[in-house]
Amino acid sequence: MNRFVRVFVKEHQIRPGWRFGIFLVLYVVIGKVLDFVLSRINLSDRPFTWPSLSFNEALDFAVIVAIAWVMSRIEHERFSAYGLPLVPEAGRLFAKGVLWGIIPSILILIPICLAGACSFHGLALHGRDLPVSAFGWALAFLGVGFAEEFMFRGYSLKTLAEAIGFWPAAAVLSCLFGLVHLIFKPDEGWIDPISVSLYGLFWCLTLRRTGSLWFAVGFHAASDYTDMIVFAEPNTGNDGKSLPGHLLDVRFHGPDWLTGGPRGTEASLLVFLVLAALFYLFDKAYPRRLGRAEKDLVSEDSAAHA
Repeated sequence: MNRFVRVFVKEHQIRPGWRFGIFLVLYVVIGKVLDFVLSRINLSDRPFTWPSLSFNEALDFAVIVAIAWVMSRIEHERFSAYGLPLVPEAGRLFAKGVLWGIIPSILILIPICLAGACSFHGLALHGRDLPVSAFGWALAFLGVGFAEEFMFRGYSLKTLAEAIGFWPAAAVLSCLFGLVHLIFKPDEGWIDPISVSLYGLFWCLTLRRTGSLWFAVGFHAASDYTDMIVFAEPNTGNDGKSLPGHLLDVRFHGPDWLTGGPRGTEASLLVFLVLAALFYLFDKAYPRRLGRAEKDLVSEDSAAHA
C-alpha cells in the first residue's frame, strides 16, 4: 500500500477521521437537496407547531439513520454500535432519562418563582385542545431527542472517538452542538450556547456510563417538553415567544440573567448550578465501572491511540 493510500486507509478500512468527514458531507448535501425539494412543493417554510416540528425531526432522523446505515455497511459494523441498540433495558433507561429530564426543569423554576420573576395562572388550554396539544408536542420533542442525540452522539461520536479518543471527541461535538444553536437560532446570548454545550457533554457522560443513547434521548425530549410546553418558556426559535399550544399559563417578568428572557431558562445563570448538580448526581448514580459497554469504548480509545 503506497503512502498516499495510507493517508485514507488503515488495515483495509477508511480511517475514522475520513469516515466522520464523509458522514458530515453526506448530511449537509442531502439536507440541501431536501431543502430544495421541499421548497418546490411549498413545504420549506412551516410554522413552529407540533405537526411541523414532528415532520422536520422525523425527516432529519430518517436521513441520519440512513447515512449511518450506509456507513455501517461500508465499515462492516453493527448498526446498534452507534448508540441505539434494541435491548431489553432500553425502555428502562429511556424512562429514567425522562424522569431525570423533568426534575431539573421543575427545580430551576423554584428560585425564579420565589424571587417573583414568574407567576402561574392556571391552564393555558381547555377541553379537547389540552390532550391533543400535550400528545402532539410530546411526539414532536421525542423526535427532537432522537434526531439531535443520534446526530451528535451516535455515529459521529463513535467514529470521531476512534480517531481522537472518546472525551476529546465528546468535547468537539458538544461545542459544535452549542455552536449550531448559536448560529441557527436568532438573538442568542452567550449563556445559552455554553449551557447547551455542557448539556451535550452531560449526555456524552450518560452514553459513556450506560452504554447507549436511550437515557440521553429520554432526558433531552422530556427536558425540552417540560420547559417549552408544560411551563411555556419562550424560545428564540419562535421569535422569543412561548410555543403555541403550551399547557400552563406561566408568565416570566424578571431579569434576563435570572429567567433567561426570550431564550428560556437554558439562558438563566441558574442553569450552571443545575448542570453541576446533574454531573455530580449522575456520577454518583452511575459510577464508572468497566462493564461490557465501557470496556468496548475504552478499547476503542486504546486502538485510536495505538
